[in-house]
This record gives sequence, C-alpha cells and structure tokens, in this order.
Amino acid sequence: MRRIIEVITPEETRCFSDADLPLAIGSGRNAQIPLPEGVESAAWVAESRGYLFLQAEAGNAVYHNNEHLQGSVWIKSGDTTRTGNFLLHWVLAGDRVEVRVEEVVRTDNVLRPPAVEPEGSTSGRHPLPRVENSASKAGKGLKYSLYAGIFLIFLLVTAVFLLTANRIVLDVQPEPEHLHISGFPPALAIGDTFLVLNGTYTVSAQKAGYLPLSEQIAVTAGKDHFAFVLEKLPGRVNIISSPAGGAEIFIDGNSVGRTPLQGIELAAGSHQLRAIKERYLPLEHQLVVIGEGRVQDVSLQLQPGWAEGRLTSDPAGATVILEERQLGVTPLTVELMAGQQKLSFAKKGFSSAELALQVTAGHPFAPDPVRLEPSPARIHFRSVPTGAALIVGDRLLGKTPVTVELPSSTSQKIYLQLAGYKPMILNRRFDPAADQEVSITLTPMYGTIFLATDPVDAVLFIDGKKYGPATGRLRLTTREHRLTVRADGFESQSRTVVPREKNSSRLAIRLRKKGEPKKNKEAIQTTSITTDTGMIRMGPAVVHMGAPRREPGRRANEQQRTVRLSRPYFLSARPVTNGEFRRFQPSHRSGNAGGRTLDAENQPVVNVSWQDAARYCNWLSRQKGLPEFYREKGKTMVVVSPANTGYRLPTEAEWSFGARMAGRQQRARYPWTGKFPPRTVAGNFGDESARALLPVVIRGYKDGFAVTAPVESFSKNPGGFYDLGGNVSEWCHDWYTAYAGLGEQKERVDNMGPPSGTHHVVRGSSWRDATMTTLRLSYRGYSRVAKDDIGFRVARYQQ
Repeated sequence: MRRIIEVITPEETRCFSDADLPLAIGSGRNAQIPLPEGVESAAWVAESRGYLFLQAEAGNAVYHNNEHLQGSVWIKSGDTTRTGNFLLHWVLAGDRVEVRVEEVVRTDNVLRPPAVEPEGSTSGRHPLPRVENSASKAGKGLKYSLYAGIFLIFLLVTAVFLLTANRIVLDVQPEPEHLHISGFPPALAIGDTFLVLNGTYTVSAQKAGYLPLSEQIAVTAGKDHFAFVLEKLPGRVNIISSPAGGAEIFIDGNSVGRTPLQGIELAAGSHQLRAIKERYLPLEHQLVVIGEGRVQDVSLQLQPGWAEGRLTSDPAGATVILEERQLGVTPLTVELMAGQQKLSFAKKGFSSAELALQVTAGHPFAPDPVRLEPSPARIHFRSVPTGAALIVGDRLLGKTPVTVELPSSTSQKIYLQLAGYKPMILNRRFDPAADQEVSITLTPMYGTIFLATDPVDAVLFIDGKKYGPATGRLRLTTREHRLTVRADGFESQSRTVVPREKNSSRLAIRLRKKGEPKKNKEAIQTTSITTDTGMIRMGPAVVHMGAPRREPGRRANEQQRTVRLSRPYFLSARPVTNGEFRRFQPSHRSGNAGGRTLDAENQPVVNVSWQDAARYCNWLSRQKGLPEFYREKGKTMVVVSPANTGYRLPTEAEWSFGARMAGRQQRARYPWTGKFPPRTVAGNFGDESARALLPVVIRGYKDGFAVTAPVESFSKNPGGFYDLGGNVSEWCHDWYTAYAGLGEQKERVDNMGPPSGTHHVVRGSSWRDATMTTLRLSYRGYSRVAKDDIGFRVARYQQ
C-alpha cells in the first residue's frame, strides 16, 4: 500500500508511510507521535492485513473511545484516544491517515457554594404553603398511564424476541479477554451463549498479545456455532553471528540484511533461516518465533569453509594455479575452500599437470607430490619422397610431411615406411620443448619384370602414364603398379603387379583383336598373379556352404546355404606372419604356449584381435597405394561404403570357397583326402608332439610341431593355399550368426554377413584341434577376443 500517515501537533506536522510502522506514542525521544509530557511509550500503532490497530503498552492508562484499552483495537475514522492530558483524533480517508494531537483544557477555578441558603433551611423563616390544583393531579395520572403502556410494549417485544431468537455459541481460541457481538437487534448474552435474531452481526474479540478480531457472521436458522482463531501479534527477532558479523541472512528464502540485525518483525511460527558468509560454510537454522510482540535473540555460530594443506611437486618450483589465480610456488602451504578443487601445476620446460583434490572443511590435506613430465618435443618430419607413413611405437601418426609432438628425455623408436622404399628406423632422443625438423631420404627398392606382349609393337602404360614399347625388361619399385597394354586394332588389357625386391618375374599378355569372339571358358578361379603377399585370384563363383544333416560331427550352425561371389577377388596364399605383422606394429609379440615360442618371424601371427587384424589391412592398403577398406568407429572397425579394393579380411564365403572348392571337382570335407583320422601328414593339427599341452590329440598322428609351424611347412591345397586347414584358425570379416532353423536359403550375392553382432566368425582348424568335429572344413567357430591359435590372412576385390 501507499498509505500516508500525517501526525499534526501544535508545534509541527510529521509524515510517515507503511514502511515506518509501527509508530510509538509517548514522550520519549524516539516516539513518532510525540506527547509533550507523560510516559515515554504509552501505546503503539501497527498494521496487519492492511488495517491499522492500536495496542497499549502494558501498565499504561490508555482510553480508546472512552473505554479503557487493555489489549489492542482496530482504528476507525472518527475514533479518539486519550492518554494522560492528551487526546488523539483519528481521521481515515482512502490512503491518507490524519492523527491530530491536542491537549485537554484544564481549569484552576475554585468551587464555592451559593451565598443564599436553599429553601427549607433552618434560618428561622417559614416557607410559603404549597398549593396543589386539580390540573396537576390529572397530569400525573396521564404520566403514569404512559409509563405503564411503555412497560407493556417492552414486555411484549421481549416475549417476541425470546420466542424467535436463535441461541448461538461463539468459540474463540485462545479464550479472549473481551468478547462482544454487535448488530440490530442487540444480542442478549446468556452465560457462554448469545440470543440473536436472523441477520448479520459483527463479532469483536481482544486478547493481549493477539491481533484484534472483527468478523461478520450471518445468523440463520440451524446455524448455531461459530469458531474463530485469534492470530498472534508478530514477534521481534535480533540476530548476531560469530566469529564475525557481516553474514547475509535469508529468512524463508528472502534476504533480510547482514548481521547484526535488530527488531526483525516475523509472524509467529516456524521459519527457515539461512546464513551465508564468504569463506564460511552455509548455516541452516530452524527458527520458531513465539510472537505476541515478544523479542527473541538468535546467535549463529559459523564454521570455517576451508582447510589448510601442503602442496608439493616433483621437481619443486612449480607454480600452482587455481581458476587462473596463482597461489604460489611449490612446496606451498595454502588454504583451499571445501569441495572439489582442480589445481594446475606449471613449470618451464615441463608439461602442465592437473590435480583434482577433494577438500573437506577443517581437515588438513597433504596429497602426494605432483609428477611433472618434461615438455614434449615438437618435431617436423619430412621425407623424400613424401607420403611416408610415420609410426612411433605402435601408433601411426600420419604421413610426411607431418608435425607431431613426441615425449622428450626418453629415446623414441621411429619408423618411416613407404611402399616401394626400404623402411627407415630411427632411434632419437629429443630435448624438452624442442622444435626441430627431421628430414629423411628414403631408398627405393626395385624388382624386375620381363614383359612379353602380342603384338610386339604394343604400347605400355604404367600407372596411367605412357612408358613406351610394351615388350621388354621393366625395373619397377616394389609397390603395386597398374600395367596397361594398348595396340591399334586390339582390345586393351591391364594387370596389377607388385615386383619383389632383387627378384625377377615374367608376365605375358596377349591382346585380343577387336571383334574377335571371346573364348568360352569357365570363370577363373585360381589364376596366380605375382605379388609380394602371394595373392591368388578367385571368382566369380558359386559357394555351397554348410554340411548335410547326416554328416558325422556336424553342428546345428552348419546349415546349408548358397552364396554367389559376383566380384573377382584376391585371397592370400598363406596366413600373415609375425615378421609381416611387426612391420605394421613393431611391438607385437605372439607369446608362447607351454614354453614353446609362437613368436618366430615366419610363424603365423597370433594373439591379435579382429580390430588389429583389420587395422593391419588398412596399413597394407596404404603401403600399396590402395584405399582403406575399414574406418574406425568407436572401439571397432567398420566397412567404408561403398566397399572398395583395399585389403580386408576374407568373407566367410570367400574363405570357404578357397578351402573346400577351389581347384576341386567336389566339396572337400577335411583338409586331406579321405576320412578321419588322417592317414598321412596333411597339416599342423593336435598331434602326439602336443600331448603334454592338449587334453585331446589325434592318436598316432605326428606332424612334428607341438604349437604353430612356420607358414608353408605343409603342402598347399588344390587351390594353391597353405594352412587353410591346420596351423592357425583364421578371422573372417563377417559378424557371427548361427543361421540355425533357416534351412535351405535362397541364394545370396556377395554376402558379407550380418550388419552387426558381438562375435566375429573364425574358420579353419588349428594346432589345438584334434576331433572329427573341429577338423572338418565346414566347422564354424567364433570369438570376440584374441587367442594363441587364431591368426588371419588378407583378401581384396580385384576391382
């Protein structure tokens, strides 16, 4: 509200607003409504629910509207208040309240009796005789009749009132000191009840320490009980805090100021008090206000919100930083606020270090010294030619030219690899924070191919560039090259070759004349192309997978199904060896089994995960100048779409065709010809030499290798492949699914397995297998982890 309270005295006029309430009435220095004399504080003017009320100070004689005021009373326009010799007139008009103070006029006159004696005195004189006339007697009779009529009417009205009145009970809690009900006709009090007629009445109640009650009630027949609750006057609260003032105080979520606070007026009841002060813990307090105008003192004890501790670093002398603020240099004693603190340690020549510290208020802390590592060196690698893969440890860091950060103060083993060039191995130690350039000239590796063409005058293009006459000796770097032979009047032909270092090979290409019909021949299945990985060209082909239901040893996941391989592909003639894999990941170790090594250079690589096998394929693609077939996605590798000609793991169908059908008239059941067990040495299986390592071996079978054998130790199969049964089982590209219950499926084309899964397919038997079930070529295994009998070979599409 915007109420104006104007106090008018003979000496001055004062103006107040609601914000100044309560106002004191008295002769004291701080009284807002001043009286020239009398008690310092006679009464108070306050506000509740938008209405003003007057409350007398205990023990003072205050009369409001000529009635002695013992508690509090609502103020209405036209009211008067008397205290001592002063009278206050109240005028309430809208938002303006006028309080006019005036002194009651006093008189000093002396009261004296009249000088003349009254008649009938004993002065000795005789009074005149009184004369009564008849007219006066008649008047007296009429007067008596009038009194009697009025009395009869009163009795009649009273009787009607008693017959028609309602008896009501007023229940006021707590019990008031004064209870009054006003209205017309007036209420008749009988004990604790009142007799009233139907209509509207006003109930007034007063009690010391409570707000005056003034409520209207509507009296009707059947409603005889009215209940009211007196509301306590607000209390006054004084708040202090220690060990220091200045704490911001919130009561019920609202800020009321900073300590010390005096005379905060609060409604009676429970309140939520919160104290906040910088560097101290917030304090919650449940405050119960008594009310009734009483004063309460509240003292708050604040607890420190910090802890002291000692910070150290190795080496010492590091600057400690907290939220961009420097705290000092280690070793350092410091105070930190409670909670999670993130500290930075910085020292020239060293990499910054972070320390996350949980600080508990009042509990000293002393974490272990923070270890500072020397700053990494910034090295710019360049090579001639460019494009060499930079590998440090097991990590591929990019292709030259490239700038990388390497750990300093320790020796780093650095590999630079480029297809057609000798790998370069460096052992370097760099100074902390060094910024330098390393330039390497790579040495090319050459191989020789003797090319013969028909016709002899054909022209040769190498990697798309014209070379010259096609027939002759070619000296090429040992990377993949695309040879294209062209001649007028003939269809052009292309071949992909990878020369071997210090070796020569021969290649004959005959061009077909334009218009000459193609010869009718079966799809090429096992045509060999000279490459450094010994790849064999396969397909197009139709693969019949699985095994008949009655085949001994068959499992439920070997459902028969058909896959058409429409794209020609290359499949490696042998598994990848440790030596080959370590060109990609120099730190890899295949380990040992039963004290026998699995780690020789020409043994097949094992203990390699499916993901690392796929990463090797990408690395090999980079070496050969081919696109990468896989890409990283989270923790696994996924196929780049669309599928390209980069190196990859063979699909289950491609592996199955190479193992069971390539170069054969009918599908093979075992890696050897005939039944189980093998009658001659046909591969590296669980034999007698491994009896000390394996729970089951092929009785009487001896292949001479207890664990993995060097690749190509046994004869190749009719398709030209080594170890497609025996030595190591092999990762396939496909996610594993059982295909159970599907029966004879319709033909699938270039199937690469389900789009997702939890395990990958593993095909082929290993040095650990010795049973009819596991040695069959249709046996399907699966895994999600690396094992000491799982390796892999590579494949890729021809185009």
